[in-house]
Amino acid sequence: MAEKVKPKFIIQCIDLLITSDQVHELRDELDKDYSHIVGIAISDIYCSKLSVLEVVKVKGLELLPEGFEAAHVMSSLAVEPNKRFFSWFKPMPVSGDEMVIRFRDPEYIKNYNLQVQVLLTNNPEETINVLFG
Repeated sequence: MAEKVKPKFIIQCIDLLITSDQVHELRDELDKDYSHIVGIAISDIYCSKLSVLEVVKVKGLELLPEGFEAAHVMSSLAVEPNKRFFSWFKPMPVSGDEMVIRFRDPEYIKNYNLQVQVLLTNNPEETINVLFG
């Protein structure tokens, strides 16, 4: 019987329905089979350019400064697939830790699904070289 091989990295999606211009909180446990968080991206389909990541934390540590403009981590089809992530060049060790994101869209017009994509890996140096080199 063939042994299952885990991919070298995964993209974990965290979704939340945005229903107002108030702060919305996303909480999710990161996949425990992966040891490092390498990058983050937000799909730009509905999210306004003035949206704000009020808080992005793992293990109680801020990964981005409070009030970080979401536009800096937005991705689109116009960007090459391997360039769509905002990268931490010093990957953060994780192990099933909870990620907390507080998000606000001051230009909210109608309900939409916000998708935050988190890049996880067990080989951070290799992943950074392949995806961001």
